[in-house]
Amino acid sequence: MDVSDTKLVDVARRAGCSPATVSRVLNDNPNVDIRIRERVLQAAMDLAYVPNGSARSLRSTKSRLAGAVIPTLDHAIYAAMMNSLQSGLSEKGVSLIIGTSAFDIDLEYDQVRLLVERGVDAIVLVGAAHRPETIALLEQRNIAYVFTYTAAATEIGAAVGFDNDKAGRMAARYLLDLGHNRIAMLGGITDNNDRAIARRDGFVAELRENGITPLSIIESAYRVDGGRLGMQQLMGADNPPTAVFCGSDIVAAGALKYCREENIAVPGTVSVLGFDNLEIGELTSPELTTVDVPAKEMGTLAAQYLLATPAQRLHMRVRELPLRLVLRGSTAAASR
Repeated sequence: MDVSDTKLVDVARRAGCSPATVSRVLNDNPNVDIRIRERVLQAAMDLAYVPNGSARSLRSTKSRLAGAVIPTLDHAIYAAMMNSLQSGLSEKGVSLIIGTSAFDIDLEYDQVRLLVERGVDAIVLVGAAHRPETIALLEQRNIAYVFTYTAAATEIGAAVGFDNDKAGRMAARYLLDLGHNRIAMLGGITDNNDRAIARRDGFVAELRENGITPLSIIESAYRVDGGRLGMQQLMGADNPPTAVFCGSDIVAAGALKYCREENIAVPGTVSVLGFDNLEIGELTSPELTTVDVPAKEMGTLAAQYLLATPAQRLHMRVRELPLRLVLRGSTAAASR
């Protein structure tokens, strides 16, 4: 059943009670038996049910403002999430203020503090690694917050995203299944970036559990020139890889650019795998095989969480979204 198709009556049917009882539970009515309450909340969680009127909690506040602090607006993947987040909030009359942290958790704290001073009632953050003072400030002020791009929540806050370790393992597993054993990675900068760290660690762990040691792990800024220079270093080694996992489609585009300039056949000589599923992946030559990240869905679900009442948030705290491979022309089976 699609999330958008789920109705209150579906939750009632699954919980074995009346729609009126479901409504009382989700509106935090204390006059409901605890066992029935638990059944209703579990049913709502199983069905990913979000009431149409879930905006009344945030809409009823004085400011009707929400904030978001993201690493950068230069990357299309964050812009896609912000678009769907803003769209979900604005439909219910809530405005969004966006700040950027440049992948710096100290700057992120400053941005959060400014948003709190502006009177926002809820905040969206990226990843699970933040200064303790940042989280303490939000919890002390009783400001709802939700992490994105991760499935790791705090005891109070929520998380809407995916398991980055699993993402790295998925990439490694795909290349291993193609028969590659000389594999390298052009990952993102890991400093203050728990997502890049987890993807790298998952990738390396999956390889090593299958008896493969990665030839090289190179960190690169998410820029085309970073991917180009990283690929130059990898392919210029005495034992170059036959497959490279890039931590971003932008980096992968740079890697493909280098191979095209040097007449290195892709995927004949080296397979290139990206991450994010940005539009640029359909413009490269060859088109880029990549891991699809559900950025728009993250923004939509984060908006739904912030708009929900406290009782409704109980069954919306952790949403781990699936990842999928998008197979195109940049990868192939290893040459024998």
